[in-house]
Amino acid sequence: MAVERVEGVRDATFSYPLGEGFVTFDSTLTSPEAFIAELQRLTEYTAQVRVSGGDGRQP
Repeated sequence: MAVERVEGVRDATFSYPLGEGFVTFDSTLTSPEAFIAELQRLTEYTAQVRVSGGDGRQP
């Protein structure tokens, strides 16, 4: 997956039918803005940050 190529991204899972994904990342190495930019650069997808429910995962 394109977003997993970003240094600091630990895990990324996506549900294409639901149109959402969850990214686990090291905030000392990357940011949502960085991996969203990479996703948009390498694919036709767009993304936005949605605050998680407290489990440490960014949807």
